[in-house]
Amino acid sequence: MHCQIAPLVPKEGTTVLALTLPPMEGMQYHRAVRTRSRNSGGQTRNRSTSSASCHTGSGEKGIVMKIRYIIILFFLVELTLAVIGVTMTAQLSKTLLLVEQAQINRYQSYLLADELRQSSDDLTRFVRTYVTTGDKRYQQYFQNVIDIRNGILSRPDEYENVYWDLVVGGIISEPEDTGKSKISLEDRMLGAGFTMEEFSKLKEAQNRSDALINLEDVAMHALEGLFDDGSGSFKKRGQPNREMAIDLVHGTKYHTEKAGIMDPIGQFLRLVDLRTDAELKNLNAVSGNYLIIIFAVNVGLIITLLLLIWLLYLRFLKRSQLLLETAQQILNGNLNARSNIHGVDELGVLGSTFDTMVEKLSESMKDAEQKTVVANQRSEELKTEKSRSDQLLNNILPVSISERLKEGEDIIADQYPEVTVLFTDLVGFTELSAKLGPRQIVNVLNAIFETFDLLADEMKVEKIKTIGDSYMVVAGVPERDPLHCQRIADFALEAVKQFQELAKRFDYDLQMRIGFHTGTVVAGVVGKNKFSFDLWGDVVNTASRLESTSTPGAVHVSDAVKARLEDDYEFEDHGETKLKGKGISQTWLLKERKLSSESTLLEEEK
Repeated sequence: MHCQIAPLVPKEGTTVLALTLPPMEGMQYHRAVRTRSRNSGGQTRNRSTSSASCHTGSGEKGIVMKIRYIIILFFLVELTLAVIGVTMTAQLSKTLLLVEQAQINRYQSYLLADELRQSSDDLTRFVRTYVTTGDKRYQQYFQNVIDIRNGILSRPDEYENVYWDLVVGGIISEPEDTGKSKISLEDRMLGAGFTMEEFSKLKEAQNRSDALINLEDVAMHALEGLFDDGSGSFKKRGQPNREMAIDLVHGTKYHTEKAGIMDPIGQFLRLVDLRTDAELKNLNAVSGNYLIIIFAVNVGLIITLLLLIWLLYLRFLKRSQLLLETAQQILNGNLNARSNIHGVDELGVLGSTFDTMVEKLSESMKDAEQKTVVANQRSEELKTEKSRSDQLLNNILPVSISERLKEGEDIIADQYPEVTVLFTDLVGFTELSAKLGPRQIVNVLNAIFETFDLLADEMKVEKIKTIGDSYMVVAGVPERDPLHCQRIADFALEAVKQFQELAKRFDYDLQMRIGFHTGTVVAGVVGKNKFSFDLWGDVVNTASRLESTSTPGAVHVSDAVKARLEDDYEFEDHGETKLKGKGISQTWLLKERKLSSESTLLEEEK
């Protein structure tokens, strides 16, 4: 309370006292102090004198205006930050969509490359089956694959890598011209948005595949007794030559041309990976920047809010304290906290605005967290796919070779001076295949090859591949082994025994030829998408010739093998044998271990 004493100027003979009382909020009043005065006449008169006028609002209105200005400034700042946050969130969403599209494009690229690879494999399978069995169906399948790839025949629905397996197995019908739009694989590749370098690799692979078709065409015509007349036409008639046809589609030239198809496919996939990885790296960097900006905006919103609360604290103590406590909860991570302050005054509006802003902030953070979760899920999916790829690589390649590939070696090619290579082949399988259904054929081969796989692991020899009904293993690759020849010998003898038991179980007229040779080979990985670990050299060819000239049920070996093993194994003279490309050679039949060396390598190592 305060009191002011103010002198007034009275008339002659009058004394006046004026009091100014403290103002009451929201009111105006005038207080007059009545004084008694005497004039010269001795009369007493009452006179109202003016007091001070008391007003509210001059100071109060100044504070309200300041608060309003602060609130207006606050909303402008908040609005600016919110606009920035919404804009950055939208940009982040667009970037994540681009990341997803990049992954989809990579997947579609893989599908196109895989379809080209698969069509080449299907052509190989059908031409080999046709020249082996003479079944015209496979010749028709062969032509259908070409027509679909060239856009002459409508592409069937769900034309994936198992389509032709289902057709051959009789599960689905053969492809028909449905009248749907026809588009060649080349046109689909042109419309896929590849770079010129990427497209050139796929085009190169297709051109090489088309070139291989010419060789396959020669083989199929040879089976029909039609040969090139020198002008490129198959009008020269002769005796059907199945041996020539089989040799054309199984020979070294064929394998070389086949590898030539897969190599540019692998290069294409590598180029796509490099381009896509660069795009993803850039997009991830951009999304990271957006997240930082969004975080900064959110922090700015919170800081601005806390500043406003601090400025209004003294005048709006009770409710502002509640606002402060709520803000503290939010700062501690509780985005569900609300002030629940309502009203028509400035603080009520502030409380409602605060809760609305927190609600929007909570929604924004939840949206960002959801996007982060999705991104993390996609990252984990990519990690899982990489793990599956690594496992698949270890299944199709020796572990040491797989590790070298993962370490970044582009070309793996090594020479091994001391190895032993073995081939097996089923005698009578071609005739049996003509009698059995697809499932029975596969069951027989699975039973035999699974048995050999287990035996290979047990004998510590490396399976290289299966070709039709042929099985190939090696010892001394990729890890060098001084006992490579003995391991293959024990594998061969045990394989004969186990095959005889399987033949009795199936009750089929099947026999097996085995041949192996020892010497120097070159081993390496070919292909970029579908890897293959293979061997090359005279030893491989000689082993294959020894198998093809072996007596059914016997193990046919070279003179070099006998020289290495004759101290521990029994041999039978096979006489002089004509080996294709080698001339006349002395060969032997491996019979058994000598009585003085009865224990196998496996028993010795145990």
